Amino acid sequence: MRWYVGLLVLLALLLASCAPKATETVLLGEVLSEVDFSHSYDWEQYSNEGQHVDFRIEDGVFRAHAWDHGFIWALNSEAHTNVVIQADTRQLSTYANNAYGLMCRAAPTNNGDGYYFLISGDGSYTIRSGATDVVRGLIKWEPTDAIQQGQAINRIRIVCIDDYLALYVNGRFVAETRDDRYQRGFAGIAAAVPEGGDVDVEFDDLIIREAWLAGEP
Repeated sequence: MRWYVGLLVLLALLLASCAPKATETVLLGEVLSEVDFSHSYDWEQYSNEGQHVDFRIEDGVFRAHAWDHGFIWALNSEAHTNVVIQADTRQLSTYANNAYGLMCRAAPTNNGDGYYFLISGDGSYTIRSGATDVVRGLIKWEPTDAIQQGQAINRIRIVCIDDYLALYVNGRFVAETRDDRYQRGFAGIAAAVPEGGDVDVEFDDLIIREAWLAGEP
């Protein structure tokens, strides 16, 4: 059995060495905002049956519900520049082909412009940029075992510093890219689902912290 145990250890080491690694070290500063969604005024809320979306604060959490091709976002009201945003999520719905997550640098005009960091109940992720009613993929949908699939809890952390964008899930680095279209804006929560689908997700304990990259003045 020794050879079998040794093989398992070797495979674990190989998998660890293949895990993606961030090229930047992120340093955290003061907490700019902590939101536990205990008050109805903690975040923008929006409900529209015709658009198949219902975003509301309910029982101390932010509940994002979209169905049958629904897609919407909800923003806070404080503009930020270089930040790390983190929130705990819990998927309530069983439909796995969905999208939900956080936004940074969303336009105050609330037109959908900004950066989207999304995960899916099937274990995939993407980083996207919204502009003029078009949300394009900076990083296309890819699978990762960092995401707990289905009806599960996931902690999402996003990094928006200068042109550097990065996504962490459950404490693990997942992906990074660079884009300089947006420099400042609001934090946001987003959810979407294709036609015939349903996504129902709770967000809680959202924290926004100032941040910078190691080596920056």
